[in-house]
Amino acid sequence: MAIPEGEPVPEEIPTVISCFDSVEEAEQFIEDGAPGDYEQLYPDGVSARAAAAATVTVGKIWTGTSRTGSVRVHWGAGSGCYGTTFGFPSLGSGWDNNIRSAEGFSNCWSSQYDGTSYTGSVLTCAPYCSTLGSMAARTSSIVYRPAGTFG
Repeated sequence: MAIPEGEPVPEEIPTVISCFDSVEEAEQFIEDGAPGDYEQLYPDGVSARAAAAATVTVGKIWTGTSRTGSVRVHWGAGSGCYGTTFGFPSLGSGWDNNIRSAEGFSNCWSSQYDGTSYTGSVLTCAPYCSTLGSMAARTSSIVYRPAGTFG
C-alpha cells in the first residue's frame, strides 16, 4: 500500500497475496495491473487499463543469499518510490524470519525490520543486499522507501 512521504502509516493495512509458479509469471501479473488483487486494495473502481499503468514491482525478498531460494515479489501502485513509501507490516507464514537477501526496485530501498509493524532492529538495503548479515532469518516486516532514505 502506498503511503505519501510524511504521512503516518495506517493502523490496518490490507494484505493481498497471490502465488505463482515462476518469477516471470509474477512479473507479468504485475505488468498486467495485478488483476483481482489491485481491485481488493483499491476498490473504488479503477479501470483495468489504469490499474496496469499503475502497478510496479517495488522489491523482492529471497529465502537464500544472493537471490537464491524461494522469492516473493512485492508490488505497489504508482511509479515506485518517487516520494512514496510502501509498507508490509508482516510477511506471513513461511516468510517471517526466513529472509536472507533482498532488493528494492523502482527507486526503492528496502528496510528489513526484525519485528512486525516496523519495530526492532533494522537493516536498509540500498538497493540490494546479497546477505542480511546479522539480520539474516530475522525479518518480520519491510518498508520500501525512496532511494537515499534509511529506515
